[in-house]
Amino acid sequence: MASISCNSVIFLFFLLLFASLVPNLDANIAEFDPYLEKKAEEALKSSLAAYNENPEELTETFNKEVGETILNGTRRYLRDMI
Repeated sequence: MASISCNSVIFLFFLLLFASLVPNLDANIAEFDPYLEKKAEEALKSSLAAYNENPEELTETFNKEVGETILNGTRRYLRDMI
């Protein structure tokens, strides 16, 4: 039985590496169509509008709502949402 030499393993590795890189050469990752550029701009505006500069206030509001939900103990508040 023939043993596999180190050189052939290295050659196979680089051959597979090269074969996996070839499809990505023409990916045009830096080129975006106008639709995606518009969606990215809208997402940025939305995230900037939702940003809260006071994290303590946000945390207090969140903790208050969680506390009210836990103390309520029932799910009757879901009826109001329908």
